[in-house]
Parts: sequence; C-alpha cells; structure tokens
Amino acid sequence: MIDVSGNNSEPKYLHKGKEFHKKIQKEWLDSAEGIVKPEKGITKPSGRKGRIDIFVKSDEKLVVVAEIKNSNWDTMNTDAVRRNVKRQVRQILNYIDSQLESGKEVSSGIIFPKRPKNNDRMNLIEQLFEEEGIPVVWMDESIAERKARS
Repeated sequence: MIDVSGNNSEPKYLHKGKEFHKKIQKEWLDSAEGIVKPEKGITKPSGRKGRIDIFVKSDEKLVVVAEIKNSNWDTMNTDAVRRNVKRQVRQILNYIDSQLESGKEVSSGIIFPKRPKNNDRMNLIEQLFEEEGIPVVWMDESIAERKARS
C-alpha cells in the first residue's frame, strides 16, 4: 500500500518477510546447481494457479520445490502452530503433486528465518512437516547445530 506522499506504509512484518524472501531467492540464484526459477507459476492438481517460491530443475527428472515463510512461531499458541503448519504443508504438497503429475521426481523443503525460542515448539513444527516428508530449514541454525540436535 502506498500513501499519497509516496512512502511505503505496509506493515513492518510484511516488509521484513518480503526482504527475507528476496534474500533467500537471490542466494539460491547465486549458488544452486541447475536451472533456478524463483516465483515459478504452476497449475495445481485442483486447476488453480500457484507460485513456487524456489523451483530448481536439477536434471530431466529431478526438481526442487522450496517454500519460504516468515512465520513468527513464538507469537502463536499450539493450536495456531498446528493450523499454520497444516496450511503450509497443503500448499507444498500441491506444488509437489503438480510436478509428480508432470513425471518429475521432487525434493522439497521449507525455509524459515529463525527457530522458535521454545525447543519443544521447534520440535513439534519439524515433526509435523517431516511426517509429510518436508524438511525444515531454519536460517539462524548452522549445519553443525542441526547435526548436533539430530
């Protein structure tokens, strides 16, 4: 939303989310192997349109589907956490299904800027995604930290 003075008046949280989104897409464009397509438009199995945040065509069969979210898990109660994970899982599964229908093999994941402060909450979120085969990446966690938790 733009006010009459031309200043951007969107909420700070939304603005930070968009910045995070662009930063992650740029990192993938700069470093991922294969053909990287941010914001790739697709048709979901329902016939509705969708946009994959990060799509990478690795070879003729394998593609990567990654979703970027700026969810603030610390502000949600447990029921809201479960609802949000369910909604995000459905979105990613639709993207995966659109690629499976095209005969592709799919690797997927979801990327968040930071871990929840509560470890039990973080474990719940990871468990709910992993039950659907979707790995979670926390950008504030190193690979060594992740391995140490496993």
